[in-house]
Amino acid sequence: MKGLFSFAFLFFIVLTSSAQLAPNVDPERAPQPPDTILLNNGKILVTQVVDTVGEMVTVIKPNSHKHKKVEIDKEGIFSIRFGSTGKEDIFYTYDTLVGHDYKVDEARKFIEGEQDAQHGFHAVGISIISFTVGVASGATLGGILGLAPPFTLAGFITYPRIKVRHKSVRNKANGTNDAYLYGYDITARRKRTLHSFLWGGIGTIIGIIIHPSIINQ
Repeated sequence: MKGLFSFAFLFFIVLTSSAQLAPNVDPERAPQPPDTILLNNGKILVTQVVDTVGEMVTVIKPNSHKHKKVEIDKEGIFSIRFGSTGKEDIFYTYDTLVGHDYKVDEARKFIEGEQDAQHGFHAVGISIISFTVGVASGATLGGILGLAPPFTLAGFITYPRIKVRHKSVRNKANGTNDAYLYGYDITARRKRTLHSFLWGGIGTIIGIIIHPSIINQ
């Protein structure tokens, strides 16, 4: 009996010592399931939300090893899905005075259109055309005049209708949804115009470089 009592007492001493030696973990730095922030422009941020009080949402800057905190305006956030609970809080509100012309369900479809266009619309054809026009105009006209044709083309290219690429539509049922199609159209037009300016400019620079050799022939 005495031996059993001694063993129990020794076990209690070891258990107490282990608890005292255990490192203290800072709750803010303890591993937590990441939260997912869906922005109104379709972008997704996976990070840790610190505070949602007030007009701003405070989060840990993504990929920050020092846990630097940054603030995001709530006006730019559609929703936050909290990793610890799985609950999604909607921050978007229907308000035409601030440009929120869609109700929540429609706004979600609009964002899906933005996302699909961002990932699936590549504007390869207009990039090739703009590059070719840029090279030709730079080589022929030279100097700043060489920028006129490709940049004029980029201006005109904002008007033609966008054709939705079916391969880029994740949910085929969205193909007839007006809010989805509008979100897709706006993002695709923006990408097409930017690609036209970019490749037209690159082509023009190359054309200007080879302009002297053409003139001297």
